Order: sequence, then C-alpha cells, then structure tokens
Amino acid sequence: PILRDPMYLSEDEERMYVRHDSVSQLLDFTDPSGHEKWKNQVCENDGWNWFADNREKDKFGLIANNVTGGQHISLEVTGGKLGLVELSYVISYENFGVALSWVDDSRDGGTHRPKCKNEIWEREGLIRLGGVEYLFGSWDEKASVPMVTILKNRVEEGGKGYLHICLTPHSTHRQGNENKFKLLGVRLY
Repeated sequence: PILRDPMYLSEDEERMYVRHDSVSQLLDFTDPSGHEKWKNQVCENDGWNWFADNREKDKFGLIANNVTGGQHISLEVTGGKLGLVELSYVISYENFGVALSWVDDSRDGGTHRPKCKNEIWEREGLIRLGGVEYLFGSWDEKASVPMVTILKNRVEEGGKGYLHICLTPHSTHRQGNENKFKLLGVRLY
C-alpha cells in the first residue's frame, strides 16, 4: 500500500483542535441543561424553539419549522483569536429546509432579513452571496447527520457582533412536507 505523507499541525492548530486550549465562545444547543448558559446571548427570536425533537426526547437543538419561512434568531457573539464563526446543524433527507446566516452589527438583521422570505431553489453547495451564507439542511442520503460549516463572515478578536440565522420558505422540490432547520451549536474561535 502507498501511504500519504503525514500532515503536521502548527502549534496554534494543535492547541485549538487537539488540546482545545483556544479561547472560544461556545453556544451548545444540544446540552439538555445548557439553556441557562446561552439564553442571554439571544437578542431576538421569532419562531425558534429549543427542544428535543426525537422520540426519546434526548436530542436537543434550536429548531425552526414552518413552511412559510421567515423565522429569525439573532445571537450576540464575541470574536475569538482567529475571528472564525462555526455553525453545527443537522442535515437530513426529508422535512429539512434551507437557512440563511450572516453576521452584522444590528440586532434585528438589518438589510438581509427580507431575504428570509425568498424561496431557495438550489439543493446543495457552498453559496455565499452579498455577505449571506446558505445553510442546506437537506441532502439525498437517507440519514440524519450533523454538519459543520465555518462561515466566511468573521468577528474580530474581542469584537462584538450579531449572528443571524433565518429559515427560508419550503420548496416543493425538497423531500417531505415540513420545513425544519435544527441548529446544534455555535462556536467562535
């Protein structure tokens, strides 16, 4: 067999990814007792609920589910050393839709919020238009799995900003009759 050359991490990468020494902000929506840790970061909430949506009631997340779309949440965030914003969410083969995400300095979503009422026809991919990033909650595999995306939008180290996530309307070319988006967590580092 032919083996690949080993990949080496820089000292900063090792601290962040292996030893988890980096200073970061974590909003963990999967922790059943974690609501108290992140509820003060929510600046505006229109249609997002925190609950466990499975039969066993043990898989928590911050969830929006509405076929008309437009559900919006704004989270106050503080930038970490690298300025990166990481979102984790569920992707599934049916009943999941598309969310939009962006970072700005307005609590209410500013000029991008009206885009939350536009139906998205694209099915997948990495789409970033005018500071807004598309988060696709559906895929063709018959499984529900977590997805992690690092946004192009950044928040300077120690700087404050508002992370916005909104659900777009249901599109008839997606599997299922529901239009859900389940956010698992936000990490800034």
